[in-house]
Amino acid sequence: MTAQSEPGNPKRVGQRIGYAVAIACNVALLVIVNNILDWGWLPWLTADFRDVLPVLNVSFGASIAVNAVYLAYDAPGFKAAAELGLLIVALIVTIRFWRVFPFDFSAYDFSWGTLVRWLLGLAMFGICIGMLVQLAQLARLAARRGAPGDPGD
Repeated sequence: MTAQSEPGNPKRVGQRIGYAVAIACNVALLVIVNNILDWGWLPWLTADFRDVLPVLNVSFGASIAVNAVYLAYDAPGFKAAAELGLLIVALIVTIRFWRVFPFDFSAYDFSWGTLVRWLLGLAMFGICIGMLVQLAQLARLAARRGAPGDPGD
């Protein structure tokens, strides 16, 4: 057992608190996104947002589930695989936002629609980079696991 995985380790306690906070934030966001149209907080958000909600709900649900598992088990290999899965879901959500584009910025002088499209494109690019990083992390962990004398996770 490594020092990091020891239950009383302050770093481990901090990580668990972080996982719990992530769960709470995702639950709060889940409630907000499912009610935001009814609350009318964002006048530039169109009714088409409902077309994005199913994948957005899956994304929040997946993040909640993964962070709940992390509370008990967060070995590096598992974490890298789970993060890759979450990035794939994030890419699907971002593509859905791009296709549906549930925004109406026609009331504004500035071309917000163009900026939001650029930001969505940048997000997709960043997610793809993150996926490559997680794949490299998994490959590195697999290579290290195969090395002589390595006990694994």
